[in-house]
Amino acid sequence: MKTTGLFICFILLHCIGSFAQNLSEIGDISKEEAELKQCSFDMEAKVVILLHEAFSNYDRDYQLVTLHHVRIKILKESGIEAANISIPFYRKNNFEKIDKIEGVTVNIGPGGDLVKEKLDRKTIYTTQTNERIGEVAFAFPSVKVGSIIDYKYRSTMKNYSGLDEWRFQEELPVVSSKYMLTLLPNTEFAYRANKRSDRNILITPDPENGRIFFEMADIPGLEDEPYMDARKDYLQKVIFQLSGYKGIDLEKKEYMSSWEALNTELISAPDFGGQLKANVGANELLTRIQILSPEEKMKTIYDYVRSNMKWNNLYSKYSADGIKDAWKKKSGTSGDINLLLVNLLKEAGLDAFPMLVSEHFHGKVNTDYPFIDQFNSVFACVVIHEKNYYLDATDKFCPSHITPFGILNTTAFIVKGKSGELIAIKNDSLLFKEDINCLLEVKDDGSVKGNLFVKSKDYARIDKLERYENGSDKFKNLYFTQDGSPQDITGFEIKNRENDSLALEQEFEFNTKLNSSGEYYFISPNFLSGFKKNPFLSENRFSNINFGYRKKIDFITTIKLSAGYLVDNIPGPVQMTNPDQSILFQRQVIHDKGNNKIVCTISVTFKRSLYTADEYSMLKEIYKKIFDYLKEPVLLRKK
Repeated sequence: MKTTGLFICFILLHCIGSFAQNLSEIGDISKEEAELKQCSFDMEAKVVILLHEAFSNYDRDYQLVTLHHVRIKILKESGIEAANISIPFYRKNNFEKIDKIEGVTVNIGPGGDLVKEKLDRKTIYTTQTNERIGEVAFAFPSVKVGSIIDYKYRSTMKNYSGLDEWRFQEELPVVSSKYMLTLLPNTEFAYRANKRSDRNILITPDPENGRIFFEMADIPGLEDEPYMDARKDYLQKVIFQLSGYKGIDLEKKEYMSSWEALNTELISAPDFGGQLKANVGANELLTRIQILSPEEKMKTIYDYVRSNMKWNNLYSKYSADGIKDAWKKKSGTSGDINLLLVNLLKEAGLDAFPMLVSEHFHGKVNTDYPFIDQFNSVFACVVIHEKNYYLDATDKFCPSHITPFGILNTTAFIVKGKSGELIAIKNDSLLFKEDINCLLEVKDDGSVKGNLFVKSKDYARIDKLERYENGSDKFKNLYFTQDGSPQDITGFEIKNRENDSLALEQEFEFNTKLNSSGEYYFISPNFLSGFKKNPFLSENRFSNINFGYRKKIDFITTIKLSAGYLVDNIPGPVQMTNPDQSILFQRQVIHDKGNNKIVCTISVTFKRSLYTADEYSMLKEIYKKIFDYLKEPVLLRKK
């Protein structure tokens, strides 16, 4: 997807005490909205957001106060669940509260009049998602196809550090999106528009009154796509950055004027850089590893921390209560655990540094934008013989010599020295590697006895092992029993689970039956578990395709036929690649007539891990051809 970014800076010196514009009234529905049957720019939409407007201002305490108004139309039966509303908010330290909720359901009555039913306040409830995020939820009454749900609410944040972004685009299509922002007095701020090159955003600055207005119309919905990074990376939106204050005392700043300033702030922060000097009392461990090589020290400490610390599933860049407390409890956030890891690595004499990361699900980092909220966690970076190792001790499956999958093809910020270092995370030496060997014996009665052997290496090992540890039955079902794969598995065995330097081996026996049509029998030589369902079927693609790692999969299927069968046809040889030769598919099928045996060799190679949305049509076409080739069966007849 081609996007444009526009960064504009203002210095606002005015004090505006009230909203210059009011939200439109809830329930004030136009005839066109009431009679709408389809979304004109997304004919398949089951729900459409008719309007999302909001106005942000500050109160006497310089809190950020935002009034929201949302109007949604239900177009199809499958969209009725959209009437169950959830509003997330920052609950930690009571930073944000949601109130002033009011709403109404609007339906067309028997006589054509609009029938309105108010939201029952008793149905509004608040829950705690985690220590940082809460959720206000409510459900509208009398919702059916054709209903319009219309509601308002107020968000109050302790200060303007909560000002993040305004999203024009949602998962659902949006007819009209409007946002007006009033800035604090004596404030320096910047904004950046992230949009497709073929989309227009109306931007109306009003520096005299310290305001700026944004508007966008007819925005298609953006749903999750296969191998997609964070969805928010591709949304049409405006991102705000507050870069300076004069005379206003706020809490810890999450924004800086430069990466050097951010680095200095983090090193001096008690809950970040201060934790690297704490003594957690791991003298026995540090004494025991003194004679080891740097690589062995790193691996031992890394394995020790991830074996002894339990992650509470909360992401953090800091250690709020200190790594000593986390070590005592043997649990903590990602910030607690990985700052503890860096501490011990440094104590062992290694060049170790904390590294801010933004994992795939969290979104891309704009390197022109020194804003700490672009990152969701902190990892450890260790430099040994001029080679960087990236460690996340919350990950129980990724060994120290492999870069965690979640940060491949991302940008990180290493906190060190006077200025820190932005770094692109890639791994060109390791890949997703699998060798598959399948032996099939076809008997006279059409039954098939098989033996499957799989060796999963590097990222394939990590992926398979994590899924296996999360449930062996689910693992077998996912990889070996879905979509025509082997049935009646027996003697399943998995080897080398504890030794991360060896391939993860899986082997088992299975029994199945030949498919037939008339006098012909079919047998598929495709036992490639990652190629059972084509993920690229959509006509259009909005996001980049990020596989994370390169791939190399080789498999050999040997089919031994009983004397009662003749080979009528075998798939022909194939060697196919794309224009830049980053994808290669090869197939060779040999019929050994003397032994009545067929050997099929297939190899799939991806030399690149990242493709742009502009390359989607190419990727879609080559995937279609690969799946067509994999569907081609061996054709048999009985004598």
